[in-house]
Amino acid sequence: MSIAQNPQPSTSPGTDEVDIGKLFGILIDNRWMIIITTFIFAVVGIGYALLATPIYKADALIQIEAKSSGPSLGGDMAEMFGGGESSATTETEIIKSRMILGETVDKLNLTTIVSPEYLPVVGKGLARLMGEQHFINISRFTVADGRELGGYQIVVTNADKGEYQLNDSDGRKVLTGKVGELAQANGYQLFVTDLQATKDAEFSLAKISRIDAIQNLQQNLSVAEQGKQTGILQLSMTGENRADIKAIVDDISKNYFLQNVERNS
Repeated sequence: MSIAQNPQPSTSPGTDEVDIGKLFGILIDNRWMIIITTFIFAVVGIGYALLATPIYKADALIQIEAKSSGPSLGGDMAEMFGGGESSATTETEIIKSRMILGETVDKLNLTTIVSPEYLPVVGKGLARLMGEQHFINISRFTVADGRELGGYQIVVTNADKGEYQLNDSDGRKVLTGKVGELAQANGYQLFVTDLQATKDAEFSLAKISRIDAIQNLQQNLSVAEQGKQTGILQLSMTGENRADIKAIVDDISKNYFLQNVERNS
């Protein structure tokens, strides 16, 4: 009796080897697609690096002085087992309180939101590269009761003399003014202290409530202790305008220091 056996497939020793010549031929055949794709990604990367808006960071360090109240068994036990509340946590809440941040909002007029208008996507980057960045500083902007708080636009009518025009959301003229002078009409008041822009430059302008401005600061301000139980707090804030965020962090630090002195005294 014969038993049929299924023949096993034979394997040649060179089956798993990579054909370098074949791969090189594929690259040669698709060389233009590879070159074009690489060029496109290179242009996009360089363009983004040049046009992207830089983000700055301002920070400050505050040292919390520990208050000595004499030896305490309960305090020693709480510190030993980590059950005591850190003074840094308490001071962090004080720094981010409405009492501290509200003074900064009032002093720096953070209830007024103003920003230059550029072309979409690339306008801001192109203006920065060409050295034509526009800047405006407003110390007062009040709106009559019942009027809309947003959608206003400032148009520079004469850059040399610092003259401008305020329009509402419908494009209608509300008032005209000049840098360094209080402009008021139709229940509006606007005081522009500084203006650097070309003729026909436009700025968007809006008014927010004081509580909204404080909440914006609470969200954007970061307060963290440097290390564990070091008593040193770091205040930091990021933004596009380095002068603005520096002024905000400095003023918050000053307000906390003055509040702390008054509280201790």
